[in-house]
Amino acid sequence: SNGKTIPVTGTIYESSKPWGGKGPRPLMLIAPGTQGSSNACAPGKLAPWGLEYEALPALQALMRGWDVALTDLPGLGTRAQHTYMNRVAQGNATLDIGRAAKNMGIRGVSDQTPVATWGYSQGGGSSASALELADSYAPELNLVAGYAGGIPANLGVVAGAIDNGALAAALGYAINGLLYSDPELREPIYSKLNDKGRKLLEQTKDECVPESLLRHAYKDTRTLTKDGSSLTELMQEEPIASAVQKQLIGTLSPSVPVYIGQGKNDDTIPASQARDLARSWLGKGAKVYYREQDVPSVAPLVDHAIPMMANLSPAVLWLEKVINGQPYELSTADQIPR
Repeated sequence: SNGKTIPVTGTIYESSKPWGGKGPRPLMLIAPGTQGSSNACAPGKLAPWGLEYEALPALQALMRGWDVALTDLPGLGTRAQHTYMNRVAQGNATLDIGRAAKNMGIRGVSDQTPVATWGYSQGGGSSASALELADSYAPELNLVAGYAGGIPANLGVVAGAIDNGALAAALGYAINGLLYSDPELREPIYSKLNDKGRKLLEQTKDECVPESLLRHAYKDTRTLTKDGSSLTELMQEEPIASAVQKQLIGTLSPSVPVYIGQGKNDDTIPASQARDLARSWLGKGAKVYYREQDVPSVAPLVDHAIPMMANLSPAVLWLEKVINGQPYELSTADQIPR
């Protein structure tokens, strides 16, 4: 995001199943949901042990004849700090794994290969960003469509939802990511944190989600600052607020059809900001299918996971309709809930 070249790892899976659709076998670019910030959290390291939940969309696509490219995103799988929720870095990394598949000479992957992005939660933000950036950053990819679910499009709104919640540690991931991308923010941020706040940032630099849940779930972030303000309030103050605003998804527009999946009662990713994104894209002329699950609240984090599972099959079938030139569902602005 600051113009520097950084290493990013990933894994490419070749399907052994025939592709039953039209044209060449498609390639799915999967951006992972929140893993944590430690190098040990990289999907490429977890998947061989059966510990990676992105295996769900990957296996579904592989069984249907897609090839799959799964990025680890910047800083997971390498020694660098994970740039958690950095819009440009994550979007570029999602597209770069497609370039890698093409440049490695993977069987059948060529200029004609239909490419689709896929992601949920943090991965939904990465997929959405990739869709916005593709024309300028990776025009050589034959991008035809994308799925983005549980999109943290507006970090300010999302921060308010997770603050003091089960996944409060994600605020640490996000602030550490901002500090890595913009080192000049360190003094303004650290000057407002007390010893507990600084310790949280140091701990979350090298944690995966399970450890973060054990250490930081439901932590009152007002206990982490010198003046008793929450981390969300800290992120609303300059110069931090401007850095957060740079991560807003929706100022640009995808040029290919997009399926947005969202839960009405998602406790982690508020539906309001996903609806705002859908309306913003539609207002810019994008083709958007917005699907919102109205499922009663069950439990913290479960309310975030349910829409992920509910959209697995519908989203891949929708993508295949686009690829095969079949009629596919689209939404209009007046169909987006208020």
